[in-house]
Amino acid sequence: MSGDLCTMHSGNSTGTTSRPEPAVTEPEVPGERPLFSAGTYELLALLVATIGMLGLCNNLLVLVLYYKFKRLRTPTNLFLVNISLSDLLVSIFGVSLTFMSCLRSRWVWDAAGCVWDGFSNSLFGE
Repeated sequence: MSGDLCTMHSGNSTGTTSRPEPAVTEPEVPGERPLFSAGTYELLALLVATIGMLGLCNNLLVLVLYYKFKRLRTPTNLFLVNISLSDLLVSIFGVSLTFMSCLRSRWVWDAAGCVWDGFSNSLFGE
């Protein structure tokens, strides 16, 4: 058995191997080299920011109108408020991480940020 990280020698070994050791290459770290051009990331940042701002404004409007007008407080509209609140949370938590990453042309958060991004988007219903 020849290990890549460490070599084990037994007392019976002559020190020669019949197969050559593979060259050690450094694995490419995801996120080091941009996937798209800088212009594409700027366009994506603009698109994500637009979606986030429209989602924030429209869903806040729905919540304010539901709160302000009592005649809108029906069981059917309560479902719409639930969807609107969920979408508002996605607009705040889900879009902000992606927007910052688009501005920097790579994922700028650590593994916990990646997990939070996926979890929050799934939890809040996107």
